[in-house]
Amino acid sequence: MSSLPYLAKREEAQNSMGAGRTATTKRARESQIRDEARRKREEFMLDQARRIAREEGLHALNLPRLAQASGYSKPTIYKYFPTTEDLVVALAVQSTAIRVDHYERALTFLGRPREKLWGIHALNFGPLREYFREWLNLHINRLRRQATLKRQRQLQQNEERIVEIAAGIVREAVDIGDLALPEGVTEYQILFTLSSITFGGYVMKESDSPVMKKWFQKIRFMFGTFGSVVLDGMGWHPLTRQWDYSQTLGRFYREVFPELAGDRVLAVESAR
Repeated sequence: MSSLPYLAKREEAQNSMGAGRTATTKRARESQIRDEARRKREEFMLDQARRIAREEGLHALNLPRLAQASGYSKPTIYKYFPTTEDLVVALAVQSTAIRVDHYERALTFLGRPREKLWGIHALNFGPLREYFREWLNLHINRLRRQATLKRQRQLQQNEERIVEIAAGIVREAVDIGDLALPEGVTEYQILFTLSSITFGGYVMKESDSPVMKKWFQKIRFMFGTFGSVVLDGMGWHPLTRQWDYSQTLGRFYREVFPELAGDRVLAVESAR
């Protein structure tokens, strides 16, 4: 019996499978292109939302205003952000993701734990200042629960990573003997104390109250105050009198963030 009919059917089947794979690949590529276009469109909208909040205040940020600023129609804006609260949380998700990326890079700095923490503190008051503010605004206004569950999960994941990065620095300091924890005190309690001071100080520094401004001038709050008062008070070595932390900051930017080296001055001036 001739094998030609069999071979013909086999070839037909292979061609059909090949065509199917090609179609699948094409659909996957088209989906990838759509996802990328959506991602870039959302990033553009968030950039415009961030500009509005920065220039006009968070109270001025809403979906109709974003539609006006971005050039997209209101229905399109609502497809991406069903509520203004979801938009604010989306900003915080993006901000915390950027902070996570910077903090993880900070961990690669070849310095002692307090130097790494010092570098992160400099980032928060310098290049990451706007992103840090967005995150604080979210918490101060208690908007998280009004966002979509997807946004809430994304934000929680980023926040948990930030906490663990900072807690890891405290643990490293304890492990190498740079910091001795009082009996019964954990690294998370130390972190909570440091965070409370940092957040509270930041909110007070950002306040438009003349009393707050006068207070800061009176105590001559400088960039080094956080270390010399708070960390020295905890006995976290090297102490300020034992170490030149201005040199640390210079190395931190040169070695880990050379593209931000020009923002080193900004970091110092922002905290004055």
